[in-house]
Amino acid sequence: MDERLHRVLILDTDPDALITLQHVLEEAEIDATITWDEAEALQLLGTARFDLVLIGDHPPELDAAAILEDLSFRGACPCVLILRADICEKDVDYFRRLGAIGVVRKRDPLAVLDQITKALPSKQFKPSAAKTGLVEARSWRAAS
Repeated sequence: MDERLHRVLILDTDPDALITLQHVLEEAEIDATITWDEAEALQLLGTARFDLVLIGDHPPELDAAAILEDLSFRGACPCVLILRADICEKDVDYFRRLGAIGVVRKRDPLAVLDQITKALPSKQFKPSAAKTGLVEARSWRAAS
């Protein structure tokens, strides 16, 4: 059995982003679970332990603010990073007030990994093949 110290849940409606992030995190020996369904994510958070949650913010499909409020109400609020296509300081302040530890550009998987390693510093993360340039972001459609 693989004894990974950190478990991350990734919630996003973009299959390309989900697959790419899952691959990069698993290369760094982080157990990554992906879902594109908000209800499933909330169910997973109620039944399993996650050290960090990545939430895509794509209104109306996903409303990261509502998910943060739901997690806070349930008392099950692990570290949360918000995934956005574009980031502005106003968004960062807004999501931090709601309990997120930060906002990161979702199309930059290495920046996401960097933010995770900063948020979860207790583990020595394995250098990702993506960091060394051996892995490029791939489309899940191209792999089919």
